[in-house]
Amino acid sequence: MSSNLADIANQSTRGSFILFLGDAISTIVLALGSILIARFLGPEGYGVYSLTLAIPAIFISLVSLGIDSAAVRFLAKFKSEHEFARSISFMKTSIVFRFIVAIAAWSICFISSNILASYLLNRPEVGFYIKLSSSLILFQALFNLLYSMSVGLDSYSTGSATKICMSLVKSSLAPLLVFIGLGVAGAVLGHILGFVVATIAGALAIYLGPYKNLKRFLRDCGEYENGFIKNLKLMISYGIPLYLSSLILLLVDQYRLILLAQSVSDFEIGNFQAAGNFATLLVVLSTPIATALFPAFSKLDPTGEEIKKTFQYAVKYTGILITPAAFFTISMSRILVEIVYGHAYSMAPIFLSLYTIVYLYSVFGSIVLDNFFSGIGETRINFKTTIVYVSSFIPLSVILTYFYSVVGLIASILVSSILKVSYGLFVAKRRLGISIDPNNSIRILIASGVAALSILPFSLNQSIPNYVSLLMGGVLYLVVYMTMLPIAKALQRTDITILRNLFQNQGVLKPVAEMLIKYESSLIERMKRQ
Repeated sequence: MSSNLADIANQSTRGSFILFLGDAISTIVLALGSILIARFLGPEGYGVYSLTLAIPAIFISLVSLGIDSAAVRFLAKFKSEHEFARSISFMKTSIVFRFIVAIAAWSICFISSNILASYLLNRPEVGFYIKLSSSLILFQALFNLLYSMSVGLDSYSTGSATKICMSLVKSSLAPLLVFIGLGVAGAVLGHILGFVVATIAGALAIYLGPYKNLKRFLRDCGEYENGFIKNLKLMISYGIPLYLSSLILLLVDQYRLILLAQSVSDFEIGNFQAAGNFATLLVVLSTPIATALFPAFSKLDPTGEEIKKTFQYAVKYTGILITPAAFFTISMSRILVEIVYGHAYSMAPIFLSLYTIVYLYSVFGSIVLDNFFSGIGETRINFKTTIVYVSSFIPLSVILTYFYSVVGLIASILVSSILKVSYGLFVAKRRLGISIDPNNSIRILIASGVAALSILPFSLNQSIPNYVSLLMGGVLYLVVYMTMLPIAKALQRTDITILRNLFQNQGVLKPVAEMLIKYESSLIERMKRQ
């Protein structure tokens, strides 16, 4: 690995770890809050709560316009090129423009809340809840932008801290307001207040930290800021393909709930959402990696050999992390649901097991591909892969949901997702000569699959207490998986060297990583001697 590639890898690893900590803590806190909300509201109330938040989520997706992605790319680019004036003007432009658009969307949602409840959700009685939740559009839109700015400015700790702040406020206030008798309205209000507090805290942190530092550098070098229109053209021209992709996918996510609202009961929707809450735990592993890879790919020559190696390493190591987590979740779905939600959510385990299959696609590049294309500037390919997904998902979901309810919807997600990944790999190979190593993918699946088989006695035996099964099964799974990695040749000597270099300057992460690396290294050496 060249020194340039090593530097980029180390920076990405550091950023991934900080973002992972923030995501992990916030997700755990949000999960605990969601569990309390789900228990206090019950399946039907939780289903209404989920449908209510679907409406502002649609509007939030509409106001993005790709500015969040542009903030990460251009703030990182300007900072690396020491163009401090452009960084400052870009920040001002993006905040002002986001505020104007979000206010407009908030007004539309507030005024049309009863119409949306009646004709979009087929539930006129939730009009008040939609009106209440409409203010979420402004604050969550600003929160998302501030988080992207912190990543682009290498202020990862600020982004993580604001996420944790949001989760703490939401997860404490929302269940409390439900508990004292406010019901669904209390849950919605607590959700909103979480973003209000976090947005204010994030704005202050960026202003007092990165922004003031940029101002100080600007005074020293005497540069001038760019105009509003010039910055706006820059961010929109880059972000529009990404915006269209993310907009379509976000709308599809809400379409899924709307489709369920038209076809299945609130009880089934509540079970599906409960299963989705567990699936977000896997996002905690994947999102920080994907976020850190975005600027990493943008620093490399798309036609060079380094980016080919980086792509393969990214797919492999992402798969090594995500695939075993997915297999474990599939195997332990019943136990996880019963521990957290009790027996009331009786359909959630099968929904969770099926839905989690989509994370197994990580070994084929599902997590890396989008950020790879965005990083090298090929945002139109992102849009085309999205079209492949949507064009297959919509007809499949209508048919399969009609016949098989929630299970049919999940099946349509799985089929459409693998078609999207296949198209992305095809384009990467044809245009850029970049591909995954299928042998690595198969080896990781084998190692994870064997580990999953080893814990079946715990997952299937209902006479063992759930907590005992989860603890003992988790330990056994980790040991078997770590042992199978070198046996299946998913990890080899070159990987050990790379991983040591990646984690040698990672602070508190280094001791844990070194312990695992030593174990893997000893197994590899023992196998070599035999």
